[in-house]
Amino acid sequence: MAGDRDLVSGVIQLANLLNRRLAPVFEKAGVTPQQWAVLSAVARADGPVTLVGLARRLAVTKQNMTGMIARLEQAGVIVRHGDPADLRSSLVTVTRRGRNLVERLGPVYEEWLRTAGGTDIPEREIQALTKSIERLIEALER
Repeated sequence: MAGDRDLVSGVIQLANLLNRRLAPVFEKAGVTPQQWAVLSAVARADGPVTLVGLARRLAVTKQNMTGMIARLEQAGVIVRHGDPADLRSSLVTVTRRGRNLVERLGPVYEEWLRTAGGTDIPEREIQALTKSIERLIEALER
């Protein structure tokens, strides 16, 4: 049956499976895999990031990003404030609580990734797939 999938169907199925398998990794911390992607992107930034820039980086709509940021704000791990350079824009930074969460969950997440969630797929194959996905994303964004 696996040979019946096309690229898009396979990627969507993979995304769904990753979200389902990763959920327990983050569940105790009260974040979803999608929220983790946002939180870790903000935490890795060299300073405040704009909502638009974050949405572009994670390939979601600004409206979707606004909702995710609102939930992370309610959890106390992200703070949003106005951009003095552009009054229509918002800047986002991670709070101390958010940084602690990233520092605590980061190694657990990295270990999960290293073993691809407990599969026996060699790391070199995961790395090759990751590079292919990055190239496909770059091509589609052009």
